Amino acid sequence: MTTFRVPLGLVLLLVVVAAVPVPITAIENVTGSPDVSVQSPDNEFVPGQEASLPVYVSNEGSLQSSGPAEYVARVTTARALTLQVRSGDTPIEVNTARYPVGNVPEGTTGPIPVSITVPEDTPPGTYRLPVRVRYSYAPKVEYGSGTDGPEYRYVDLARTLSLSVVVEDRPQFQVVNVSSTARVGSYGPLSMTVRNTGTEAARDATLQLSSPDDEVTFGTGAAKSEAYSGVWGPGENRTFQFRARFAPDAQQREYPLRASVSYTDPDGIQRTSPPLTAGVTPREEVTFAVENLTSTLYVGEPGTISGSVRNTGPAPVDNAVLVYRSSNPNVVPVDTESALGRLEPGERSDFTFEVDVAADATATDRQLNLSVRYRDAQNNRQVSDELEPTVPVLPERDWLAVTPQNATFGIDTDNRLTVRVRNRENMTLSDVRARLETEPPFSSEARTAYVQRLDPGDTETLAFAVTVSEDAVPTRSSVSVNVTAERPDGKEIVLDSYVVPVTVVEETSASDTTLLAAGVLVVVLVLGAGWWWLNRR
Repeated sequence: MTTFRVPLGLVLLLVVVAAVPVPITAIENVTGSPDVSVQSPDNEFVPGQEASLPVYVSNEGSLQSSGPAEYVARVTTARALTLQVRSGDTPIEVNTARYPVGNVPEGTTGPIPVSITVPEDTPPGTYRLPVRVRYSYAPKVEYGSGTDGPEYRYVDLARTLSLSVVVEDRPQFQVVNVSSTARVGSYGPLSMTVRNTGTEAARDATLQLSSPDDEVTFGTGAAKSEAYSGVWGPGENRTFQFRARFAPDAQQREYPLRASVSYTDPDGIQRTSPPLTAGVTPREEVTFAVENLTSTLYVGEPGTISGSVRNTGPAPVDNAVLVYRSSNPNVVPVDTESALGRLEPGERSDFTFEVDVAADATATDRQLNLSVRYRDAQNNRQVSDELEPTVPVLPERDWLAVTPQNATFGIDTDNRLTVRVRNRENMTLSDVRARLETEPPFSSEARTAYVQRLDPGDTETLAFAVTVSEDAVPTRSSVSVNVTAERPDGKEIVLDSYVVPVTVVEETSASDTTLLAAGVLVVVLVLGAGWWWLNRR
């Protein structure tokens, strides 16, 4: 048998190596998980309400073994969390789909708005809405010198949580009916009936009504109006009356109305209902037309405007009055109103306005500012839109042609001035009165003349006494004749002041004329006597 010998040095080397301890690898870990819950502190609603439910997500975290903070955060954070609130078996409707929340570390995230609708017939009570949450997390993180770095893996988790929603016992309100007899361009009553559909009475209730459209106003033109109701029990209808007005340029369409009810609940808390909406349509406007319009308006004299007003529909009116408001101080009606009475649709009524036209008025077309004031079927006073026909104002009329017949006078003489007066207009004048106006060197003891009637085209001669003073000088001068007359309608008119030219000449002396005449007579007598004497032989 062959024997092998191991060298002693090798044996000792192996013993030493075996005696040296081999180092052991160290591996540590952090373990835990998120602890997710959901809450909604503002969760009280009423039937018939559509609102936003604020949802908060809380994560308390659950830790089994701890370690560095970054690894603790890794295992306790819910990553890519999504949340979906569902209706479940409740009558509450959830309108928001799955919501991406994102990473949720330890703490609280939110609020997350979730739209819900509480139907009007939802009984009061507490309802639990299921909430489905999904997220991922790392349940364990391994680290240490025995690893290449922190090692972890993610797992997905889905959980169903719940939220409480409280539907309270409160008054609730619903518009039942809206009606109005007001027409476009006028005002009238507006009636709104509202029902308390809730389960509690409203105390000290006040209904506030407004319209977002400025073509609808209330009362004396306010944008809103209020009506008091007092105690308003559940299931009760209350009808509120308002005074509404629709603007003249409003259309015959449905206009929106907004209402809300302020009240005190059984706990003494002042509350306001959610907005109530409704619509109202004005009735068709009652309109009028001016027809058969005639006028006799001349600068500087009274005249008339006549015509008829027709009710163009669609409803009858009572106690109608045509109102004329002048916008020009030179053209002013004597009376500003003309009664029309009751007017059925299509019916007419005549009117006449007497108008004074000033002497400094301008001859041109004038726009009339007319409107019809009346009472409607509910006896409400209404005023129509402006009616704006035009009438002409004609230039001042040249009534008379005044021409002198004898108007040449000597100095220091008493004379008879005669003028011919002709009616130039197509209207008979009566009680024509003329007055002579003089200034030195002229004077008059008989300065008035009268003509009872002067038909169109007729001519009359008027005579006045005129004295020329002794200190007058030969010249061409004038006197004035002022004339008034009466028209066929009985109105007195003041005609123009007519200027009559007058000539003053040097008067021959009366003594010289007498001597000359006497001398001529003597010559004639002498010659006659001589002729007789000679022929007698």
